[in-house]
Amino acid sequence: MSYGDNKLYLYKDYIDLVIDTNGLYVDNRPMNNRKLIAHKGLTNEIFFNIRNRDRKLQNVFSEILTATLINPTTKRRFFYKVLEHTSEVGIAKLVLDEGDLRDISAGLYTIYIARRKSDSLDYPMFTDQNSNLVFQIEISEQIDQSPVDTQLSTSFTQTASVGSGDAANVFVTSAFSGNQDRNFSQALHSLAIYPTSYTGNITIQGSCIEGTPNSDDASADWFDVSTIALTSESSIVHRTFQVNANWIRVKHTPDSGDISQIQLRN
Repeated sequence: MSYGDNKLYLYKDYIDLVIDTNGLYVDNRPMNNRKLIAHKGLTNEIFFNIRNRDRKLQNVFSEILTATLINPTTKRRFFYKVLEHTSEVGIAKLVLDEGDLRDISAGLYTIYIARRKSDSLDYPMFTDQNSNLVFQIEISEQIDQSPVDTQLSTSFTQTASVGSGDAANVFVTSAFSGNQDRNFSQALHSLAIYPTSYTGNITIQGSCIEGTPNSDDASADWFDVSTIALTSESSIVHRTFQVNANWIRVKHTPDSGDISQIQLRN
């Protein structure tokens, strides 16, 4: 029996760009030979070397660099993003979050980089020394993923009680996973509530903190998204809402009846 090695490679895509200094081009040799690919379903990092026509890295820390992705056929613009400066002179990074590519079909597109100087005007950055501005990028869907499975809660934690001197009985679910750094453009969530002869108020809440939020009903970790008032309701109640949050939960204050389960899909 023979065994083969399976290899994974970790590398950075570096793309060379050139800054025009005097409008004269004495060298138009190709600068970029590697095919540029961004993968749907992942966060992609693309590094750019900012050089002059002598191939020397340039200090652009004081300038804002932007990337624009366009459809070469329709000329539609998909996004306009600011590049991040690295700690190294002449090297900037474009971060494409999973949500940036969610609504873009797989295929070939064009992307260009511009720089904004202290005069607040955008200036071109060239992909070679022959005045070309755009280069081609492939959007790949090799590992594009469907939404996560529906999240379910069948129990509530009581955080306030009339019997203990509180103003009302308050119950909360555990924290559901929200968008979790995907930054999808719609940030849509669908919630299904299963009441039984329920009368009371139900509040959908969100949290943007990184760690698991505090479970107390009065915790400042949570903010209200929407409130639903029900009266003797036994049919499934559905709500679709839009919020870009790391965590979602449901809080309810019953006058009578019960809630058997909460389902969340995002």
